[in-house]
Amino acid sequence: MKKSNLLIAAVTLIMAACQPQVDRFAVSGTVTDAQDRVLYLERMGVDRILTVDSVRLDNDGAFRFSQPAPQGCFELYRLRIGSRALNFAVDSVQEIAVSASLSGMQTDYSIEGSASSVGIREAVIMHRRFLTELKELQQRYAGPEVGVLDQHVTELLDLFKSQLQTEIIFPNPGAPAAYFCLFLSVNGQMIFNPNANRQDAKTYAAVASSMDMLYPESDRTMHLHNLALKAMARTSSPKQVTQEQIDWLKSVIVETGLIDIELPDNTGRMQKLSDLKGKVVLLDMTAYKTDFSANYNLALRQLYDKFADRGFEIYQVSFDEDENFWINASQSIPWVSVYDERSLKSDILSLYNVDQLPVAFIIDRNGDVVERPDELSELDARIEALL
Repeated sequence: MKKSNLLIAAVTLIMAACQPQVDRFAVSGTVTDAQDRVLYLERMGVDRILTVDSVRLDNDGAFRFSQPAPQGCFELYRLRIGSRALNFAVDSVQEIAVSASLSGMQTDYSIEGSASSVGIREAVIMHRRFLTELKELQQRYAGPEVGVLDQHVTELLDLFKSQLQTEIIFPNPGAPAAYFCLFLSVNGQMIFNPNANRQDAKTYAAVASSMDMLYPESDRTMHLHNLALKAMARTSSPKQVTQEQIDWLKSVIVETGLIDIELPDNTGRMQKLSDLKGKVVLLDMTAYKTDFSANYNLALRQLYDKFADRGFEIYQVSFDEDENFWINASQSIPWVSVYDERSLKSDILSLYNVDQLPVAFIIDRNGDVVERPDELSELDARIEALL
């Protein structure tokens, strides 16, 4: 080797040695029965979900990811294949080992090297049990017994929240699992609603106070601190949340034709309405941070479960002012959920002649807007006819 080459090599080694070493964590293991499926590593940020790495799995399902270790606060991550996700926390330089199958990826798995993730798995198991019981209630009290259903759903929700508080949140409010519980949702509605419920606001405040002491400089702490302060101010006296009737705007039916929409979903991926051509689509315009949202999305969920495997899709646009609320609330939504940051000032509302939410449009397989129904109860029959 020439002297000049030796000199360059020596300088390169010296410079590399002088560079600060970034601490990293690694998560590795196997996901069986998932050959040729893509496994994503996603970071659950304060305001969005970011895909940071991915791998296509071989026969043995082995994988290994490495990322910079968190600084100043824990981070939440998930391993995801399709709609199945395994949630875990990282709070230092760690070697985390995971063993799972594709079918049991959400709750039936083993994880070593991350004690912080145990409570998260318990919360997910409770959440899935709650969703199963909720579905059973919907089937038992369908039809004319809606009032009875609402009462039982409220009781079930209160019981679930109490269980999260007593078993996970209050015993260790500064833990990643406590923080994780605050942002659980169902059918687009947050389990804990601190802006409308005084006790929920106190739960947020308890976690925020603990994180203030443990992680005072982190973005996650400051964000939660601000949420808790605003919630406590808005609920200075206990409020009774009233259930609003879903009021469909009665106006002129939109002419055949499609005004295209392209907006980001909660992973930041752009979703185009026209890309769904070939399916029967319900274009839904709504806001998640409303009293009607929970029951409204519950009704849409029943439609989706009934027709999704026959070529039906929902493209739902949120016009909420609070983007973070929508991001967290939409995590459990199985259909396409996108966000318009212009909120109620959006041109989309003007172009579609909308002056009140929620409102929906039915789009046929050819991509043509064929109807703007007046009543939620009309959707089932109209969608069935197009399918």
